Amino acid sequence: MREYMRKLLMAGLIAVMVFAFAGCGENEDTKSTETSTTQTETTEATEATEANGGYDIMEGSQLVENGSELLLYGNDFLLIMPNNDKWGYEQTSEDCLEIYLKAARDDGYGGNLVSIMAFDPEDTTYEDFPHYSVAGKGQNVNKTFIALFPTDVQFNPEDSEQEADYHELLTHVEKIAEGMADSPFQTADSNPE
Repeated sequence: MREYMRKLLMAGLIAVMVFAFAGCGENEDTKSTETSTTQTETTEATEATEANGGYDIMEGSQLVENGSELLLYGNDFLLIMPNNDKWGYEQTSEDCLEIYLKAARDDGYGGNLVSIMAFDPEDTTYEDFPHYSVAGKGQNVNKTFIALFPTDVQFNPEDSEQEADYHELLTHVEKIAEGMADSPFQTADSNPE
């Protein structure tokens, strides 16, 4: 009986070792694939940045608490937002940053409040957008920043708290306009009235 138990334990140990080594092999293949995918994504991002003149809207970004405000620093701009956890942000491309209501996004309603987009000064294609404002000019990066606002419902209309939060934040970001004294968007070159 003792010999049988020893053989059974040995077989179990061998099975565990085979499984462990097989798992290691799969992890190495997975790591190789993940590394390859990451390298491809990095290359694509670098190519997109180069195609955009080497500009990345969130290069060197920081989020700094300042009392009741959160200061979101991007590449040659500052966006001042309320210091709460109701909103979030996402870089959707090398030249676009989206600000959204978290609850609405989590519920599948988009939640988009504003998209901040960087354009070359000679590019005025943003004039075709239905609802936008010129946010400011970034002389250091030679970009014109545009605030693009949604034209459709971006929150759950059956959720009164979500609707109130959305409208409160939308009212805040709709003040984004070049030269406005209370604009929450600023560049080093901003000159409020």
